[in-house]
Amino acid sequence: MTVIAFASVYYLTGNPTMAVALSLIPLLLGLVRVMHGFAYSFAALCLIGAVAWSVAPVDTKTMVRAEVEKTGVKITAR
Repeated sequence: MTVIAFASVYYLTGNPTMAVALSLIPLLLGLVRVMHGFAYSFAALCLIGAVAWSVAPVDTKTMVRAEVEKTGVKITAR
């Protein structure tokens, strides 16, 4: 779960610090053996988001990228 979350977030943001921080969520929840459903859901949501972004049309990516960059977060996935 951790590897899937890391790879997905890194693909979307290109920021290794953010990817490590967010991938620690399923790792820590798995280590303490609580909220497995949430950990699986989080990793799955990251993966689905990365896959959806990779198949989205260029016009949609341009529009979403412009809106997200207004918040200060940079999307580097092509």
